[in-house]
Amino acid sequence: MYFPLPNDPNEFFPFNLDPLFHPKSVAVIGASADLTRISGRPIKFLLNHSYGGRIFPVNPKYQEIAGLKCFSSIEEISEAIDVALIGLPAEVVPSTLAQCIKKGVKSAMIFSSGFAEIGEKGSKIQKELGEICRQSALPVCGPNCIGIVNLPERIPLSFTNVLEIEPVIPGNIGFISQSGALGGSLFSAAQEMGVGFSYWISSGNEEVLESTDFIHYMIQDPLTKVILGYIEGFRDLQKLRFVAREALQKRKPLVLLKVGKSDVGKKAAASHTGAMTGSDSLYDSLFNQIGILRVKDVDEIFDVGTLLGINRIPKGNGVGILTSSGGAGVLLADQCAEYGISVPELRGATREAMTNLLPPFGSALNPVDMTAQTSQRIFSDEPDLLKKYLGTLLDDESLHTILIMLTMYVGKRAEKVARDIVEVFHQTEKPLMVCWIAGSLAQEAYKILAKGGVPLFKNPGRCIRALNALVKYSQFLRTLS
Repeated sequence: MYFPLPNDPNEFFPFNLDPLFHPKSVAVIGASADLTRISGRPIKFLLNHSYGGRIFPVNPKYQEIAGLKCFSSIEEISEAIDVALIGLPAEVVPSTLAQCIKKGVKSAMIFSSGFAEIGEKGSKIQKELGEICRQSALPVCGPNCIGIVNLPERIPLSFTNVLEIEPVIPGNIGFISQSGALGGSLFSAAQEMGVGFSYWISSGNEEVLESTDFIHYMIQDPLTKVILGYIEGFRDLQKLRFVAREALQKRKPLVLLKVGKSDVGKKAAASHTGAMTGSDSLYDSLFNQIGILRVKDVDEIFDVGTLLGINRIPKGNGVGILTSSGGAGVLLADQCAEYGISVPELRGATREAMTNLLPPFGSALNPVDMTAQTSQRIFSDEPDLLKKYLGTLLDDESLHTILIMLTMYVGKRAEKVARDIVEVFHQTEKPLMVCWIAGSLAQEAYKILAKGGVPLFKNPGRCIRALNALVKYSQFLRTLS
């Protein structure tokens, strides 16, 4: 894959974003004593999540907020400020930023709305603040954003109600959203699913810092292994090409839910954040060219993100399917065929070994139908049988990913099967994933898989879409020159 781009990232990324992500001091300008309000919640969340730095509320109306001394202006604060959180009316934001620059504030975040998303008047104010910040090299997130959360370090620079959750779950996935409200909902959904983030970012109107600036930063971050994004549009496709190359070179998958396909969607995006969505076919072509995985919905973005976060990349597109149901095996084989995923027939020593393990009415082809009888054999007569099945498939070099399809394995038998799968999972470097349809009857088994780090799906279609993304990403990596 060829990228005719400059090698110096400073040509695209002149801002230092460390003060935004790792601030040692925070000023909240326009702070409210009512901690349920937008301009009060950041203080509440900083305190509740045990932020380790200094907090400086700024509002001439108050002497104190939440036990913290309140200052009448940013200039009254004698200490250095890493980031200013601004929640003031749009028309006074440019002058407030000028005060921050004069004070030596290192970065800013603008929660206020009323900018490009409302039309010409707001666009003029937004352009003014952008010129002020670029002239002074002040990195700014927003305007019209909900903020940034650094989960591993417990730094919640945001007013999203997701932060009512205590503690939030950290992880190795970076998430950026150009929609604040939807981004917050996805944050909440991820927490409920047990999916942890390294950073959660609401980028808003992106007047100064764009999505690509934040993606570039997360690519450099050692904790972030996968980057997910809800995107309405990009302003600079050259910057996008640059970060896509970086992401591939560092083996950090970039997975985007790019919206604005329809004419109605494009108009909605323009009125939402002022984003320019561009031609959808152009984005499809570009993403395929530069190694970005595009997903279609919110379920898929998390399915793909968590699967890639395990960091097991197949060496090819051959999948071995071990199933407890012949019908389920046919369903998966058909869905694999739709995406061009190979399900090669077992041959030679692999087929012979599998035939010897299976009951007479099982199938040693691929998918391998071990039949429902296997659960009884594993639980009583042959406790290592499942591990033997899996070991046989894992030893076959034509199979690059192993998919286990389970149906009504429940109760203690299900728990035994789950423990066996976890054991095998940690003995191989090949991708190994499970699709298990048993509902609440297999909840304890599901927990065992989750604790063991085994990717689990409860819907065959979602499972194969995620597998397709994994295979596609492996193909992207092989195109690097």
